[in-house]
Parts: sequence; C-alpha cells; structure tokens
Amino acid sequence: MDKLRKHIKESFFNPILHFLPLLLFVVLDDYYGILLAWEVSFPFALVLLIYIYFVFNGIFTWHLIGTLIFVLASLIVAVETFLPVSFISHQIVCETVVLSFFIVFILFRKRIQRLVSRVMSNLIPMTNNFEELYRVIWSFALVLFIYITGFLIVQIVGQNVDTYQELLQSLSVAVLFFLSVYEILRVQIIRSKLIREEWLPIVNNQGKIVGSIQLHTSLNDEKKYQHPVIRILFVDKGMILLTKKQDENNPSSEVWDSTISNHVVMEETIEQCVDRTVKYKLDIDNFKYMHLSTYSVECKNEIQHAFLFVSCMQSEYKATDLFIEQAKWWTQSQIEENMESGIFTDNFKIEYDLLKRGGLLETGKCECNCRLKQVIYNQSNGTKKE
Repeated sequence: MDKLRKHIKESFFNPILHFLPLLLFVVLDDYYGILLAWEVSFPFALVLLIYIYFVFNGIFTWHLIGTLIFVLASLIVAVETFLPVSFISHQIVCETVVLSFFIVFILFRKRIQRLVSRVMSNLIPMTNNFEELYRVIWSFALVLFIYITGFLIVQIVGQNVDTYQELLQSLSVAVLFFLSVYEILRVQIIRSKLIREEWLPIVNNQGKIVGSIQLHTSLNDEKKYQHPVIRILFVDKGMILLTKKQDENNPSSEVWDSTISNHVVMEETIEQCVDRTVKYKLDIDNFKYMHLSTYSVECKNEIQHAFLFVSCMQSEYKATDLFIEQAKWWTQSQIEENMESGIFTDNFKIEYDLLKRGGLLETGKCECNCRLKQVIYNQSNGTKKE
C-alpha cells in the first residue's frame, strides 16, 4: 500500500510544489525587498529539492522544471534592480518576469511536454501532471496579468496611486494564497479517491512493465494498452469447468470462459494476484496450481498479456460451490462441436488449444504438486479417481 501511495503521489504530483519558492520570492520581494527574498526563498527551494529527491525520486526531473523557472526568474529580477534605467516600475518587475515565463510555458506547451516525456520514466503516467501544471499556470498567469494591468492603470490615472497599488498588491497576494491552499486541498482529495481505484501496469510483448494507468482510464481510452491478467482453468477427468459471462462484443448475449480471471494490479506479482483472486472468489487458502503458458490476445478495450494456470478440483471445494447457476463442466467433444458457434471467448479458444498441445487432457503430463497430476494420471490409466 505504501508503494501504491507513493506511485499515486508521483502520478498526481501537487503542482503548487513547483511554484512555492517562486511565489515566496515574489511576495517577499514586494514587501521586504530582493535581498530578503533571496535569503529566504533560495534555501527553501534547496530544501524542497532535497525533499523531492529522497521522498519522490521518480518525479525529481519533473520538479526540476519549476526550480529552473524560479532560478532564472529571480536572477533576471536581480539583474534588473542594478540597471540604471528601467522600462517598468520596480514594484511590478518580479510579477512581469514571472508572467513572461508562464506565457512562454503556455506557448511552448507541446514541445515542453514532449521533452519531459522523453526524460521521464514510463512507469509514471504524466498526463495528470501535465494537465494540473498547465491549469495552475493559467490561473497564476491570469492573477498576475490582472494585477500588472491594474497597477499600470492606477499609475496612469495618477490619483491615490500608492493607496490603490498597495490594495492591488494585497489582493493579488491574497488570491495567490487562496489558489495555493485550494490546490493543495484539491490534490489531496483527488489522491484519496485514486488510492481506492485500481492501477494497472502496462507491459510490452515480453511482459516487461513499461508504464501504468488507471483501470477506468485504460478501458475507456481509444488507445488499447497491454495489461497482464491471470486466468485459471479447472480440469477434472478430461473435462473443463467453464462459467458463463456477458459477451463484451455483444452485451445482449453470453459466452463461456475460464472459471477465474483477473487483472494484475500495480505493485502486485502474478502469484499474489492468483492468491488474491482465488481467496476472494473461492475463499481458498494455499491454492495449488501449475503455470501452463503465457499468450497475448486483443480484446475490445485492451490487449491482454495472459498468464494461464491450470488446477484440478481439490477436495476443499466442489463444482457446486463455483457459481452454481453459471458453471458447467464441458467435455472435449462438446467443446469441439461448439468451437465455431461463437459461444466461447477468444481467450478460451486459445487456451483450449494450449491444453491440447500441452497434453494435459490426454497424457497426464503434469509437473505441479496438486491433485491435477493424480487425476490426469488415473484418467489416462483408466482408473477411478478417489
């Protein structure tokens, strides 16, 4: 669970953390001058950078962007203070520089996004991070633009300039503070919701994890992602136990499929997924099974990288316990007679072929330690299973 929480925090990084040093610098510069702004904001930025590196190291490169903006903006403001001539009031130099960086970031959004995507680990989905960062930049840019515009208008009008400019300054700081608090609370609420959702690993054709995505997002995305799944077939006396399920390609009809199947979630091994699924569906501990094969098949909403396991009907449970109304034992002849009728899933068609080619239904060749070996051995020798 700790690993999942860390993964979610990196996948939905709080965008305010990018700009805290910059916001601190702007406020301190307005009220106390650039020297104090430097003395406080730079150590704060360094401490924050170290914190991100050790606590959320996967997102460290992403956080460097905000730090780089802070360093460049503060240096430009510092240089401007030593210039003999200034084109704008010193009171809004800092805000103008920051707004300029925000505008550049917005204009070159796609290029920056492509650059960051190349250097970031594929294990961290960055879609949320990009969207949240740009949304916050737009909000801050709008506040700074209104403040700068109002400041200039007051200066041009020339009445009670100091009073109105101080009022605008206080209002802009208050709004920026409110937005920051709002974003912090908003991200925390979203993270608490995400922790309750399932996150699926994205794998390549070799089964290596190359990314991750939320289950709901994956199944509703136009792009098909490849996810690892576990599937378990129960074999007894040459028969296969199948359960009826809704056909994903035709919701009005039903098809027959393996008894147990499930997605492997992030930070979970294949074996842990098998144990979790069997415990949930059958309430069985110490479940015994053997790995038969691994294959890939394209489904309606995803590509499944399936790990196929086989088990016998162990003494702890019986067929009547397994979805009584939806389960049925199929003989080989029944399966082959109906193979092209459309009542079996594509997964099971592949799995039946693997079962036959593996010789499990005929020869009794099995290397597991469960009763499947004994069942098939007895069947192939014409004896009755105990």
